[in-house]
Amino acid sequence: MDVQSRELTVTYKIVPPPSAVAPPSLSQETTHRFPITSLPDLESQEDTESELKKYYTSLRASIAEARTKLGGELTAWRDAVGNAELGKEKSVETEVDDEGEEEENTEE
Repeated sequence: MDVQSRELTVTYKIVPPPSAVAPPSLSQETTHRFPITSLPDLESQEDTESELKKYYTSLRASIAEARTKLGGELTAWRDAVGNAELGKEKSVETEVDDEGEEEENTEE
């Protein structure tokens, strides 16, 4: 049985504004690896269904672990940067829905 090693890899690079003071525990560039149970060479249909279930269970667990880990780290970065990034985003006005106005006018 030949089993390949599989993993979910997530890499990010943060470029904080110069005014941001990040704690030394936060790294600006990070790569995380989350293992996923690999599929062996499958002989029968019964083996396939069982092994696929194990694989997707492992994949879901790895994705959940990645979300938790990244969520915590990115939240820490957001807190470290604070309001320094607020002025970077432009506010965009939404367009008025013309179709809704036409329907109102036809009812009169």
